[in-house]
Amino acid sequence: MERDKLLRFLGLIISGTALFMVLLWFYWPVLVRLGKDLGDEDNSYALLLPVVSVYVAYRKWPQLCCEQLRPSGFGLIFLAMSLGLYAIGELAAELYTTRFSFVAAIASLVFLSGGWRLFRLLAFPLLLLVMMLPLPQLITYKLTLPLQLSSSQLATFFLHTMGVAVFRQGNIIDLGVRQLQVVGVCSGLRYILALFAMGIIYCYFYERRLWKALILMVALIPAAIIGNALRIAAIGLIPAFETGFWHEFSGWLIFLFCLGFTFMLSHGMNLIWPSIPTSTTGDKPLPNPTQGSSRRNLLLPFFLAGLGIILMANPLVTRIDKPDRIALRQSFDQFPMELGAWSGHQTPVNPVEVEETGSSAHLSADFTNPGHGPVSLWIAYYETQKKAGGFVHSPKGCLTAGGWETKESKVIQIPGGLWVNYMLVDNMGTSLVVYYWFLQRGRWLTSEYLNKFYMAYDGVVRHRTDGALIRLITPAGRDVEAARNRLTRFTILLAPELHQFIPE
Repeated sequence: MERDKLLRFLGLIISGTALFMVLLWFYWPVLVRLGKDLGDEDNSYALLLPVVSVYVAYRKWPQLCCEQLRPSGFGLIFLAMSLGLYAIGELAAELYTTRFSFVAAIASLVFLSGGWRLFRLLAFPLLLLVMMLPLPQLITYKLTLPLQLSSSQLATFFLHTMGVAVFRQGNIIDLGVRQLQVVGVCSGLRYILALFAMGIIYCYFYERRLWKALILMVALIPAAIIGNALRIAAIGLIPAFETGFWHEFSGWLIFLFCLGFTFMLSHGMNLIWPSIPTSTTGDKPLPNPTQGSSRRNLLLPFFLAGLGIILMANPLVTRIDKPDRIALRQSFDQFPMELGAWSGHQTPVNPVEVEETGSSAHLSADFTNPGHGPVSLWIAYYETQKKAGGFVHSPKGCLTAGGWETKESKVIQIPGGLWVNYMLVDNMGTSLVVYYWFLQRGRWLTSEYLNKFYMAYDGVVRHRTDGALIRLITPAGRDVEAARNRLTRFTILLAPELHQFIPE
């Protein structure tokens, strides 16, 4: 009898270890890329979160042993859904989705092992793993620009208050003898994300009242923006802070300033409204070693079933996330350089920039029309879009990273029933009007989100994810409406030519 129990226990340990190792093998490419991204200074704070997650789970060990946990078959369903989410993320060239599916798979194993009770006990460690993941680029782009402008405005205000003559143009701060450009990495977003993670951990251990925790978390956002603006103002006053050691040191000072603000705010609230002591461990006496033997007997077949699901899913997912490569109908070298009254010529592009786009083919050309301003055309075509090998990038992120401030951005309809993304951008007094859209397997799209959706949909249904980005730029000058009309007329001439090259 004792020998049978020992064999069942060893089988449980071996099958559980094998299940987890196979899961790591399945997600290994995702984890390698994630590790590289977390090594970046913008995301390095996230390396602490898995450590805290393991520590919290360790503190809950006595409670985990005492709970009457039972495995749940729903965990197998959730595991299959997580693997499916991974395939969707691959097809949509979305890093965040594939990474989130890994955390979802771990959560599925938790649910498989102990059902809702175990999942509830480990909810916070799992939440920390989700917070470890870098935000999707689409969300990062939308947050970065407003934060850049807010930090620039506040830094200018602080410099004015200190009697420094300064002029601000968008995210450019002109000090006369030199200029400061508040680029995306200086927007303060990384402070907010890091402080938000630290705030969540602090509230879990020391502040369990929901309303107090909400006040602390909301207060962190303006604190991070103000702290970042103070750092930019300090760089304006002291050139040594602009690069090197002092630049990094000032960043740590701002981070400590925000943490100190959080602790002071928490202490102040607790002085006025004292908190009731809470326990995060739920300590209970250790159970009798014989408890849970029946549970172990049930876990073994569930672990083996989970192992089978991952092994069977691997070839299926591998086939799904390797869509066919669809070449251009004809080379861009044959693209007409005469469109109505417009005549153009192809222009060379920096090979480094082309490599960064990851495109399979590209076209860069400048067109002129007597009596009109010039129009610059850029087309990037992808035979297949993959998160690791290239996919369509929204011009919003590229222009923002290049120091352009978005004055206006919306979707408009032009004659012919065509919809385009319209942007008016400015950089140190130079204004440009930008049109762009996506041609994706016969669809004319303006939404980055729909673009991602149809990539995943066509990847499954049509086994292809090819597509192109088309971008037009013209100087706005003093007459923005004339520049818009110029791009509109050019777009109407360009549209029928695109279908001669880009597959439908």
